[in-house]
Amino acid sequence: MAGTIVVGAQWGDEGKGKIVDFLSQRADVVVRFNGGANAGHTVLFNGKELRLHQIPSGVLNGATSILGNGMVIDPVELVDELKMLSSVGIEPVIFISDRASVVMPYHKEIDRIKGKGIGTTGKGIGPAYEDKIGRNNLRICDIIHQNAGEIISQFIDEKRDYLIFEGVMRDDKFESYKEKIVAQYTAIGKQIAGFVTNTSLLLNKFLREGKNVLFEGAQGVLLDIDFGTYPFVTSSNTIAQGALIGTGVSPSSINRIIGVTKAYTTRVGEGPFPTEIKGSNAEMLRKRGKEYGATTGRPRRVGYLDLFALKYAVEVSGIRELAITKIDILSTITDLKVAVSYELDRKRLDYPPANAYDLQRVVPVYETLEPVEHIEKSEWEKLKGHTKDNLPSFIRTYISFIEEFTGVPVTILSYGPERSDTIEYR
Repeated sequence: MAGTIVVGAQWGDEGKGKIVDFLSQRADVVVRFNGGANAGHTVLFNGKELRLHQIPSGVLNGATSILGNGMVIDPVELVDELKMLSSVGIEPVIFISDRASVVMPYHKEIDRIKGKGIGTTGKGIGPAYEDKIGRNNLRICDIIHQNAGEIISQFIDEKRDYLIFEGVMRDDKFESYKEKIVAQYTAIGKQIAGFVTNTSLLLNKFLREGKNVLFEGAQGVLLDIDFGTYPFVTSSNTIAQGALIGTGVSPSSINRIIGVTKAYTTRVGEGPFPTEIKGSNAEMLRKRGKEYGATTGRPRRVGYLDLFALKYAVEVSGIRELAITKIDILSTITDLKVAVSYELDRKRLDYPPANAYDLQRVVPVYETLEPVEHIEKSEWEKLKGHTKDNLPSFIRTYISFIEEFTGVPVTILSYGPERSDTIEYR
């Protein structure tokens, strides 16, 4: 059995899609286990930038793609994504869990009404998970059922008072609203029915056969519903352990857990960000790093590398190795420093506080490091096939500091958007 889990070690947008795309060259199967269309994994394919939201990034390498039971799937957007891939010549082998929950149109509407305060993507993820936990949602097996129309109609009838109360519609518009949803989701169910199966049994079969399985996380550890900066978090477990629950495989099937981190820190939406940089320096870093959300298009907030938060992510997620992305952008930061702790009310903390109010008030404790010089792409290319000892001293110092502080090795460096712009150390 050879299972590798890849998770974001920050607040998402770390470049997981690029790293999964790189690693999937050796993978037989790539699996999504959490989230839904709120994920935005950007990868380059034949020079064209593709944004994948629900389908695993490994699809570009021909790996079998699985959408696990832990996801909340928007089947309408999924079909659009499949069409987008088909337009560039990719016809994926894909399997969808029959137990995955469905994102309905009203989930998106409720998300846009209620999710503004925490800066959600508006993709309906939170409301869909809320209904899942409340045992009050449709699953993929329902919309592909031979009696799907009847099942969906009855379900929407039971939601009537709730939808009117939430302001999704007026009472006199309910019947036409229901008819539209029943027709749309019955039709979409027929379109995806051929992809649907018990993916847990399928995955365990693949693992028993010795296939290389890559588990692709969405968002990041610091957005985990339990361990993130609550309430400014997503609605699923983004830590590596979520891969087990979100797919139905055993812990014994996992032999690698890789955390992806940028060489600096970014965050989209609201919430605490202790090392945030503002002003002209932030704008320069944002521009050079192309820091705009793949799903929302919103400018990302940017800041110094928060090693204190990264070490926490490593510990709670069981990360055993790190992949650092955008190392080539680091030269933009002239006053290079990293956060090694926080102070709260003049007291140094041992770990990040759970309370968002306190986290908003912490003062980061910085360690200043040697500035990083710009390295041309051709020079990066020459570093492939060598050990870290061959890296320029300023890069080597930065990486060594990260390794010593977090206690885990850096095994992948990414210095550009192309799959080939990657150095792996094993």
